[in-house]
Amino acid sequence: MTHTPDVPRPASAELLALAARTRPDWDPHALRDALAHARLEGMTWGQVLATVGRLLADPDAEPADLLPAVPERWRRRRPAPGPDTAQRGAAAARAALHQPESTDH
Repeated sequence: MTHTPDVPRPASAELLALAARTRPDWDPHALRDALAHARLEGMTWGQVLATVGRLLADPDAEPADLLPAVPERWRRRRPAPGPDTAQRGAAAARAALHQPESTDH
């Protein structure tokens, strides 16, 4: 199976219809607003879909709970640390701890 770059495709109307059917206790306008806010803040459709799915299944959740899941902008600009970052940090800490004490007084 090959990866199609344009999936998952946004389907806001369908997600709102599912939410209305699944969560009649939710204000549909509140969810619509939360979806718009999340998208404006840079959440991908996949992130929105996964988060809303979890919220729909949580009896205590509300549409506004989508907003704390929005990634912070500074996290998107910062590159992820390399896989060897922890090992290099640990090696530097060990080296600092095991340095011979200076005899210069």
